[in-house]
Amino acid sequence: MFRDSVFSLITTVVRLATGLVLFVVLAHVWGPERFGLFMYPFTIAGILVKLVDYGFLLQVARDVGRRPAEAHATMSRALGAKLLLVIPACVAAYGIAILLPGAKGFGPLLAILLVDAVANSFAQFLNIPLRALGRFDEEARIAAVGNAMVFAAVAAVALTGHGPLFAASVMAGCRALCLLFSWNAYRGLLGSTPRAIVERQSLRASLWMGLPFGVHATVGTLNMQVDTLMVQHYLGAGSVGLYQAGMRVLLGALLVGDALNGVYLSAMARSSHDRVELSRLGERMTRQLLTVGLFAFGCILAAGPWAVRLLFGGRYDALASLLPLFGLLAFIRYGGVSYGTLLTLADRQIVRVLAVCGVMALGLGLNALLIPRFGLTGAISASIIGHLVLYAIYVSAARKDIGSFLVDRRSRVLLCLAGAIVLLLPFLPSDDSSVRIALGAMLAIASLVVGPTAGEWGRLPRPLRLAASIAR
Repeated sequence: MFRDSVFSLITTVVRLATGLVLFVVLAHVWGPERFGLFMYPFTIAGILVKLVDYGFLLQVARDVGRRPAEAHATMSRALGAKLLLVIPACVAAYGIAILLPGAKGFGPLLAILLVDAVANSFAQFLNIPLRALGRFDEEARIAAVGNAMVFAAVAAVALTGHGPLFAASVMAGCRALCLLFSWNAYRGLLGSTPRAIVERQSLRASLWMGLPFGVHATVGTLNMQVDTLMVQHYLGAGSVGLYQAGMRVLLGALLVGDALNGVYLSAMARSSHDRVELSRLGERMTRQLLTVGLFAFGCILAAGPWAVRLLFGGRYDALASLLPLFGLLAFIRYGGVSYGTLLTLADRQIVRVLAVCGVMALGLGLNALLIPRFGLTGAISASIIGHLVLYAIYVSAARKDIGSFLVDRRSRVLLCLAGAIVLLLPFLPSDDSSVRIALGAMLAIASLVVGPTAGEWGRLPRPLRLAASIAR
């Protein structure tokens, strides 16, 4: 499992580098106002493409993992449904471009970014068999080549003085090439060309079975992005630029969690009928995610103004005071991943759908209440409260299935450490960063001391083991 985790991490890192390092470059070059003008339609395109995704990345990966011999048939049925779902996504984009207020060029920029998002969606979809059948190395190779190309091309365009529209066009073209890479890899693995089944009965069955996953993916993304839309409404494009710069830091902190979830999903799908083994894997997954989450919280807490200056430049100084809240949000999101995965494996996706819908409604109210009064601090606080409520529902539902909270002794210590830091945050001096740096460093080191077991340290490659021993 460690080898798969490494390749899955490589895939996740290079894929999200486009959403992290590249956007750091864009934010640095363009400044908050121009970056905000780009990120507003980018956010809307990210919501609309979830209609095309329809939760297939999770659903189909689970089904292919359970029945590998039927991988091509499963993929063909889902591919037909995805092609059909492109139509409502395009219609929605057209309506939004007409109805929503935006700067000059908003409509064309939204259209190009939607093309980019759809191409990326199909590329990731065609990579599902690689992950579900254990070919993490091949997936990592495709992700590395494709995303390096996207990063180099778009960064070069921005650095040579071009604006959002041209940068989006280059990004969409590179995504089309990435789709071609994934198409060839699919054909090489399964021995046949991807084929879309567009028969009415097959489409109806695929859309009906995938409905809970599709609703969860769409509403979940809308729930994650509603704060950005409301920041635009209340505070304007400059604040969107600041907020999205902070979200790039958050996405970077969540890299390892996405990789671990991909590996554990495949392993837990194979053990979904063994309650004891499923509980054991879930407990280990929870502890490892809490460890990484606490480490990320500590690093973000310690980063402070110097990291903001280094990554984004002096025009983003206002972001520094928000980093501790972004760090706390990263820890909370790490803590809830395993419970959502267990609900999916238990075929209780409807619980996730209802929970996300309820939390989205809560988020709308909280954002409308907090953003006008507290600005960006209110937006992050609303997100923190929403995620706490969401994961409380997940934990309660998962416990009924597994009979356990999946929290061992080490996990309880990690949670207590995070709680202690949260209680201290309001009392930290705003004019002295040394205290925050010291607390963040202590928290990061404590996570490495408490979280991993001796056996897990022993399975690390020797260079990483030596580095970890120094940190401890």
